[in-house]
Order: sequence, then C-alpha cells, then structure tokens
Amino acid sequence: MWMKRCAALAVAAVIGVAASSPAHATSDPSRDAPLRTEIRNLVDVDGVPGVAAVTSHDGRPVRRMAAGLADIPAGRAMRPDDRFRIASITKTFVAAVVVQLVAEHRLALDQPIAGLLPEPVPHADLITVRDLLDHASGLFDYSADPRFDPGAAYTPAQLIALGAGHPPYFTPGTGFFYSSTNYIVLGEIVRQVTGHTIQDEVRTRLIRALHLTSTSFPTATTVAPRQARGYVFAAPLPPRSGPALDATTRTSAAAAGAAAAMVSTGDDVDRFLGALLGGRLVSRHLLAEMKRPTPGADAFFAAVGMPGVGYGLGLTIISTPCGTAYGSLGDIDGYTSSVMQRGHRRVALLMNTNSLQPALRRQTLSIAEQELCRVG
Repeated sequence: MWMKRCAALAVAAVIGVAASSPAHATSDPSRDAPLRTEIRNLVDVDGVPGVAAVTSHDGRPVRRMAAGLADIPAGRAMRPDDRFRIASITKTFVAAVVVQLVAEHRLALDQPIAGLLPEPVPHADLITVRDLLDHASGLFDYSADPRFDPGAAYTPAQLIALGAGHPPYFTPGTGFFYSSTNYIVLGEIVRQVTGHTIQDEVRTRLIRALHLTSTSFPTATTVAPRQARGYVFAAPLPPRSGPALDATTRTSAAAAGAAAAMVSTGDDVDRFLGALLGGRLVSRHLLAEMKRPTPGADAFFAAVGMPGVGYGLGLTIISTPCGTAYGSLGDIDGYTSSVMQRGHRRVALLMNTNSLQPALRRQTLSIAEQELCRVG
C-alpha cells in the first residue's frame, strides 16, 4: 500500500450500476448476484464513489461489473474497463522484472546492492536484492519524510535521498517494514544493470509481451483515456459525510515512481497476475522464492489492521477461508486496488477512493476472498 494526503475540489455524488460481458466471458445472473450486491453496497451503503470488479477462472473472464461513478461532476458511470491508478500493484510488476534479471544471471537475490547504483544507501554492503524485494532492508520510507511533497516532480535519486536521510528502521535482514524506498532503489538498480529505465523494462518485458493494452507506466502526471477520477473525503468511509475531493493527480507520477506510478484496468492486472503465477514470466523455482513468506510481515500487517496478510518478493500473501491466495494490493491518493489468485480463480477489485476505515478495507478484502472461495 502507498498512502498519502489528499487535495481539494468539492463535488456531490450520485449512484449507478453497470455491467459488461464480452463475447468470450461467461455470465450467469444468479451466480453474478452475490458480487453485484457486494459492490453495489460499497457504493450505496459505504459511500465509495465507484467500483469495478473483474473475476476469471482458468484464464477466462467470468464476471465483469461496475457500480457507482467514475466521474462525479460529469455523472459518468463506472465501467468494468475503466482505468485506475493501481499504486503498489506497480511493485509486483517491478518485482517480476527484477526476478527475470535474476533468471538471466544479471542479478542475484542474495547479492549485496553495494556498487549496483550510484546513489548512497545506508548499509548497502549488507542490503541484498532480496531484502529490497521483501521489505527487509530497513530503509526508511521516503513518503514518511516530513519534507516529502507528493505533488512534486522528483527524480529517483531525490526520493532515495529522502529515505537515506533517516536512520534505518533496523539492521538489514532482521525485520520487516513496508517501505516504498525499496522499490525506488530497485528501479535504479534495473536502470544500472540494463541501461534502460524501469518504465521501459516493464513496458518491454510485461506490458507489450502480455498485450496489456490498457496499462501504462507514466513518468509525467497525466490522466489516461477512460481513467476513473480518484476521490478522497475529509473523514474515512463509512459513513459518507462531506464532499468528495478530486485527488486524481494529487500524487505525481514522479513521486510514486517504481513504487506506485502505474495505471491499469481490472482485466489487465488479472492477466498480468495470471501470467506471473502461471509460470509464464519466471521459473517455478523463482516463483517459489517470490511466494515464500517474509518473517515478520504478518505481524506488521496485523498491527496496521490487516490480519491474515503477509508478503513475499513483491507478492502479497493472504490467508482466505479456503486457502492461501497470492496477489497485490494498492493504495494511493484517490484509489484502492487489489488483485488476488487462489488456485485457478482470480479477482480484481478497484475503487476510486482510498478514504477507507480499516474495517472497510478489510471488508473489500473479504469480498475478494468470497469470490475466490465461491463454488460456481
């Protein structure tokens, strides 16, 4: 998750529901009803502006639906194929590239990062590539620096300097702390090793290779075609009180960088996760490394109100009533996103607000878990 402060434009909300079922999707109204009811309740009861949901089974779309509004002032209804800022799901894309470089013997998971990037990093001789991927480096989260301005245009070196200007949380390899600095550093390591930016490597290796036509990795703050506007509220939802504030561009693409800057759709993040967990992007051995739980991650997430959540190498690990699921969660000004897979089932749930009380955040995870565990 990557959360920051919000900005201003008061608007009022109205509610709608839409569904989309392409020719190759299967759709049974009676089986669709539970998910349709859940996402409608997120809008009608909890006050979320809009929600898009996509589920698949064995790589085939099963349910694609949406509720609420993508643009409140314009009254534009949310559609299942609308784009969202996917925040920390970006980290899973970056992790896939790094692990591919490991497979190509251009990096090693247990290689110290000293000498791999020009920017000074505390304890670079002790921090390994693995420590960055699984948030065990101890590096201070640059977004927690009081000088950090989420709307500013930073370079990766400047973001790393913000994090490096604080004492580490712990000695590398001895704890877990979710820090976006880790992935900014990984992005710079990719640039040093390949000669290309992390954005270019993600585009070539993942976006183009998997035909993710609605996915982008911007370096400048823009609004993509059919991108849902992102909203925040003065108080966490529910209940809904006060105006929705437009935070679509509140956090700049440069401030999010390799940690959180990507834009995508439910269909595309579903396809990406399926390719990753299906062994199309990395070997079975390296995928097992990505899925291995990091000691201390479950306690960290439990302490912030998310019990049953752990972390591997760029993958979120979630305990569901029917078994372990793997995927990614994202949180940035105006947007909350998740994509999860258990067995052959996947579900992506995207909302155009991150103003959620912890109980509502857990509720959204529960909705996804119910889809993963649903029979039929």
